[in-house]
Amino acid sequence: MHIVSILTSLTSGGAEMLVVNLNKEFVAAGHRSTVVTLADADSVGNSCAMEATLRQRILDEGGDHISLQLGTSRNPLRGWRQMRALVRRLKPDVVHAHTARALLMLLAHPGKAPVVLTHHNSKLSFPTAMFRLFDQIADAYVAISKETEQIFTQNVKRPIAYIPNAASKSFSASAPRIRASANPQILSVGTISAQKHYDLLVEAAVALKNRIGVGAMPKFMIAGNGADLENMRVMAQDRGVADHVHFLGERSDIAQLMQSSDLYLNTSRYEGMPVALLEAMASGLPIVATKVAGNTELVGHRDNGLLCPLDDAEDLAGAISNLIDDADLYSHCSAAAIERSKSFSIEATCANHLALYQKIRTA
Repeated sequence: MHIVSILTSLTSGGAEMLVVNLNKEFVAAGHRSTVVTLADADSVGNSCAMEATLRQRILDEGGDHISLQLGTSRNPLRGWRQMRALVRRLKPDVVHAHTARALLMLLAHPGKAPVVLTHHNSKLSFPTAMFRLFDQIADAYVAISKETEQIFTQNVKRPIAYIPNAASKSFSASAPRIRASANPQILSVGTISAQKHYDLLVEAAVALKNRIGVGAMPKFMIAGNGADLENMRVMAQDRGVADHVHFLGERSDIAQLMQSSDLYLNTSRYEGMPVALLEAMASGLPIVATKVAGNTELVGHRDNGLLCPLDDAEDLAGAISNLIDDADLYSHCSAAAIERSKSFSIEATCANHLALYQKIRTA
C-alpha cells in the first residue's frame, strides 16, 4: 500500500510525532509512506530546526516528505488544486488527513483512494455542522480517545475506528523508578498555548514555593515553543519563580529529558490523547495531571499518578509534593506507568491503522 498522511506542518506536537512514528512502522511493514505537510514550519511560526530534524528522520526511516507550501493561506481553491495535483501524481492507496483543513482539500479528489480523518483533540476547532460535509469526503474516521470517539458517534455517519495514540519505542524504562532524586526535575512537554495552560503551572510553582520554601524547590522544565512563550517568561518573573521554571523551547531530545526527569506534569485544559504523556509513562515517570478529557483516559488517580482539579494550583502543588516526599507512592506510580504504557504500543497502533486501511479499500 502507498499511504499518504497529511499534517499542517512538521513540528513536535502529538499528532506530528504520531505520524512520524507511524511512518517508520508502515515502511517496516513493507508499505510506502509519504508524509505531506500543508505548510513549511517558518510560514506558520514553527521551528525550522525541528522541521529539518523530523524531515530527515522521515527520510532516514524510508519514507518521503512533500510540502505544499500553502503557509497560512486560507484560499480554499488554491489548496484544493494543489491537493488534486498531488493525489494525481502520487496515486496513493489511502489518504489519511490528520487535520480537518486537509480534508476539505480532498473533496472530489482524483483516483479511488479512500480518505480517513483523525481529529486529534477533544475540542473542535470547527462547527459540528461541518461533519455533514466531512461525511461526503471521508470514508472513515479514527478516534484517538473515548472522548473523540463520542464526538464522532454524535456527529458522523461513516465508520469510526477507535485507535489510541502511542509513543515511539525509543521511550522505555528497563525498571520502575524507586524515588525522586535529591534535586527533583519536573518536565512538561507541549506547545505554549492556551490549551496547555502553563499559567497554571507557574501558579503551581508559586504555591509549591510557598509550601516548601526556596531551598527545597524542584526544577520545572517546559519543552515547547509558541506565541505565548515570552509572556509566560514574564509571568514567571513577575510571580517570583523565574529561577525555578525553565522554558527550554522546542526540543528534539525529549527521550533524554524524560530519562533525567523525576515527574511529568500536564496542566492542560483539555487533551485528545497526549503523546507526550504516553512517552512519560513508557519512561516510568509518575504523572501529575489535570482531571480533564484525554488525561483521565491515561492516568488513574494514585495508580500511575495523581489527578487534580483544573485551575487548582494548590492541589497541583500538593500532588507534586506528595510524590516527591512519598517514596512508596512514587515507586508504585512509576511501576504502574510502565505497565499502563504497554497497552499503547506503536506496533498495535500501526497494525490497527493498516487493518482499517485495508478494510476501507476493499469495502
